[in-house]
Amino acid sequence: MQNVKLQDLLDTAVLQKIQDSLSSYIGIASLIADENGIPVTEGSGFTDFCMNLTRKSGLGCTRCNACDKQGALETLENGKPVVYHCHAGLVDFAAPIMLEDTYIGSIIGGQVLTDDLNEDGFRNTARELGIDPDIYVAAAKKVPHRDLADVKRAAQLLMEVGSALSDMAYRNFLALQNSRKLERAAHSQTAFIMDMNENIQRNMTYWIAAAKQAVENQDHTSMTDTLKDIVVRGTELLSTLSDTVDFARMNDGETDLCETEYDPAALIANICDRVQKYLQAEDIPIHIQVDDTVPSYLLGDEGRIGQILTKVLSNAINFPNTSEITVSARCKASSYAELLIIEVYDNGDGMTEEALANANHYLVSNDFQLIRKMEAEGIGLSIIGLLIRQMSGSVKITSIKSVGTTYTIEIPQLPAEKV
Repeated sequence: MQNVKLQDLLDTAVLQKIQDSLSSYIGIASLIADENGIPVTEGSGFTDFCMNLTRKSGLGCTRCNACDKQGALETLENGKPVVYHCHAGLVDFAAPIMLEDTYIGSIIGGQVLTDDLNEDGFRNTARELGIDPDIYVAAAKKVPHRDLADVKRAAQLLMEVGSALSDMAYRNFLALQNSRKLERAAHSQTAFIMDMNENIQRNMTYWIAAAKQAVENQDHTSMTDTLKDIVVRGTELLSTLSDTVDFARMNDGETDLCETEYDPAALIANICDRVQKYLQAEDIPIHIQVDDTVPSYLLGDEGRIGQILTKVLSNAINFPNTSEITVSARCKASSYAELLIIEVYDNGDGMTEEALANANHYLVSNDFQLIRKMEAEGIGLSIIGLLIRQMSGSVKITSIKSVGTTYTIEIPQLPAEKV
């Protein structure tokens, strides 16, 4: 809830009306301030002593704001209204406005006297603030007098109003968050589907041209090779379409995780073999290293893990000058689960610092302006980040230019025994 301001959640015009009505009802001045004690409304029922003298002084205004904030913070600590003397000698009271556990403002009342006027004290304050003492004391004599019991009852009412405003702020905060979430989801889905559409169009254009060439050549070998290539691209296209559906489901709040018992070592071996065949990359060896810490069977979403590994391996194979890849897996205890850690390393050209920063940022933020640029550079991340986060996991990329790139994937899984 950092950087959330009172004015972002509660309309100041509405706050002003509530404050004006409250001040008129209890016959006491009131004000609503932000978390720093800075007023967000115009004072209601303010005395001439406060409005036109004390707060017109630069030092006086600073002291008033500090008093307003301190009063609300004391109320927050004690859990009940606080009645206190302000720096100028008047009696005030305050109640905090909260956003769950975060203090975002306060509602303040007072500007009354409950005891006889101490003229000497007010004259000293006037001199400190650079105000004519005679004018200051004359204004102080016009300040309303109230019984302390009446002030405490008004403070309790103020506390209840502050609580209502806190509830209103929280509801508006949730509405604001949902609005921003929907806006981001709509933007992300639109950009993602546009990227997918471009990918589909590229593949369809290739298929039409390849099929036409195969027919024109009337060469069996050429036609066979062309059909194999179409099958490879078709498999990738199906994966792309699957990504689109997964992305739409996740942004609509559908996770649909399909958790089953699976053999992690067998899964990794099968995915590596399949990707090599799909991409016709048998000349790029993939070294598989499964540590003894990995159980024979885990409980998790085998399909999604396979999809993630497929995409990461495809990225690794497609990096310029990649000649070999290493896939390693290990597990370590994490609370009640086993943290499955899969690392995919390629010895390709690696990424620039900018590309690496963009890639890691995208994995967290899904900023499609970045991913569009990275796709052009051959760093196809698709929806890897989304898929991993849906399984409460994480992914990070490290890379050194001209040395290689490593994807580190961490996904919590449950140990299981094959029945």
